[in-house]
Formats: sequence, structure tokens, C-alpha cells
Amino acid sequence: MRNKLKIFFIDIDWTILDHNKHDWDYESIKALKEAQKAGILVYLNTARPYDSIVHTGIFDVFKPDGVVCTNGGVVFCGDKLLYANVIPEDMVRQVEKVANKHHLVLELASTKERYFTAKANTYVHKYFSVFVEVIPDIRKYQNKDISQILLFAPEKYDEVLAKEFPKEVKLFRFDTHGVDVGYFNNEKGTAVKKVLKHLNISKDEAVSAGDSFDDVSMFNETGISIAMGNGTDFAKEHASIIAPPIGEHGLAKIIKQLIE
Repeated sequence: MRNKLKIFFIDIDWTILDHNKHDWDYESIKALKEAQKAGILVYLNTARPYDSIVHTGIFDVFKPDGVVCTNGGVVFCGDKLLYANVIPEDMVRQVEKVANKHHLVLELASTKERYFTAKANTYVHKYFSVFVEVIPDIRKYQNKDISQILLFAPEKYDEVLAKEFPKEVKLFRFDTHGVDVGYFNNEKGTAVKKVLKHLNISKDEAVSAGDSFDDVSMFNETGISIAMGNGTDFAKEHASIIAPPIGEHGLAKIIKQLIE
């Protein structure tokens, strides 16, 4: 199968980053490096913004051939920016105004940077106790291109924020204290499709791997799709292969089979 496959799209959290251990699945990272040696491109494909990826430390242990971040809203082929969906300035300012009214913190992310709009509060610290990262600097929004807005708040705020935020933005709660404030309908699968077209690679020559519902869109755009054994039932239902859990180095085992 080695000669047929040309590219892998790999999710980060719970696919190669084990949050139970707060460490990488080094066996799977080793397998990805072997895939690269076999001539297969490896792209990371994650909901995280670029700066968040940097602070996971992944680039210290693995050098991907490209990065899809912001859940498909920003794509880098190598070091070159292929495209970025940018939220209109007036929308960012309106969201910031409502967040400030309720004393809530926002994380604004551009293609490679991110920062907080206010000092970290209890909700931020609870979020970061799960998603262990470096808390970014505090800055004022300066009309720079923003591709992602993350809001830190518990569920009790959802109804009032949905009413007060601009109708064009949508709230997507993915954690007890984490909410994506979306303007574009970013999908990992859309990014996969654009990357394949840019690189002139067919769907049948591509593989994707992930653990959650937001990975299903990229499953639909690759010939082979791998759902982690620790993933959601929804992801497993839409994958062509179910790997063992991350704690059992599941991705590594499937990759080895694919590149033999």
C-alpha cells in the first residue's frame, strides 16, 4: 500500500497527544516519521490555532509537512500560508464588547499569534487545567486579522450570549468552560479538500485520523479514515478503520500496517 498513499491528515488531541498522561504518544510519532521516510506527506489537522500548536511542543518532536489549524480555517503548506478565513473587524469588536460586559475573557487568534483580551479568571484556569497550555499575553484588539475567537465561560452564559452576540456568529461549546465563537463554518474536511487540490493528490491517496465529531468531515474527504478507539461513537461510525486507543499506541499500529 506504500506506493499508493501520498498524504496523512492527523488530528492532535487524543490522537497523538494523550491528555491522561499530558504527553505525546511517541510510538505514533515515530510511525509518522517512518511514513515520511516512505515518501508520505504528514499534515497536522486540528481545531487549535497555530500558536496553541506551537505551545504543545509538537514541533520539537515532529516536523509536519503542513498544518491545518483553526478547525480548517487556516492552512499552511510547509511554511507558506495557503489560505485563512478572517472574521470581519466589526464582528470581533461586537463580540469583545459583549464579553467585557459580562467580565468574560476572550482568546483572539490570527494565523500565527493569539492573545487574551483580559486577565485570566477562574473560568480560564479551569479550562487550562484540562487543556494544559501556556496562557498568552493580554492585548487590546488592534484590527489585525482574527481567524478564531475562543470564549471562556460555563454553560449558564450560553443563552444570554447567544442573544447579545451578533446574529451572524455561532456558539459552539466543546468543553465545560470553552466555547468557540464562530463566524465561518470552518471544517477540517474543507481544508483537506483544498490541500489535496493544491497538491494534486487524489482522495484515494489520502488518509485521515482523529477521535471526535469534528474529524468526521475530514474522514469524508479521504480514502482511508481512522477513528481512535478512545474516540466518540460518532467518529467510529464514520471511519473505515477503528484503531486501538491512544493509550495502546493505536495510531502507530494502523500506520505501520498501511505503510508496510
